[in-house]
Amino acid sequence: MIKLIERNFEKIVEAFWETNFMLFTSMFLCIILAIPLGILLFSFKKQYLLNKPLAYQILSILLNTIRSVPFLIFIFILIPVNRFIFNTSFGNIAAILPLTLVSVSLYSRFVEQALLNIPTKIVDRAVSMGASKIQIIRYFFIPYIKVDLILSFTSVTISVLSYSTVMGVIGAGGLGEFAYRYGYQEYDYPLMYLVVIIFIIYVYIIQNLGYFVANKILKK
Repeated sequence: MIKLIERNFEKIVEAFWETNFMLFTSMFLCIILAIPLGILLFSFKKQYLLNKPLAYQILSILLNTIRSVPFLIFIFILIPVNRFIFNTSFGNIAAILPLTLVSVSLYSRFVEQALLNIPTKIVDRAVSMGASKIQIIRYFFIPYIKVDLILSFTSVTISVLSYSTVMGVIGAGGLGEFAYRYGYQEYDYPLMYLVVIIFIIYVYIIQNLGYFVANKILKK
């Protein structure tokens, strides 16, 4: 195993950073876009906020459509969009759009669900105190669902890490493509299993980091 790592160390490191680029960029954009989108979904549904059922249905159908399309096909569908936006449909940059859209569609639903689970007494307290719509969300709802937001973000991050393994179809690289090209195609199964172990360790780290941050917030 040590010799295997030494022989492929530079390639593994390069693939690891390609995976990290795709993961961190898409999740950064996800957290910026999905939290407001999830709040908007929730607000469209509630009478004491925006109460726009038609807007909710349109947005909900759009998010469900993104989640429903098989991810590999979704990558190919977005090729013309990538060419228009980034002037390329190949490489790391082209991987950001599909990963971001999928992560946003997943996380915004988690945000909406967390808000739907808020007890009625908190809503009643906020309304009775005369809080504005923005104040209700900012000072009552967001603090209450912080832990849920962190844990669900952790789950989405792990899912996106899994999605990133197929981005080799558009030449985005990463550990998934490395395992397929140098492990599976060259019948170097120990190398492929090594990459699987790396993924297992990475997921373990992400999951425990999410639990750690959540527990810190709970203690506060």
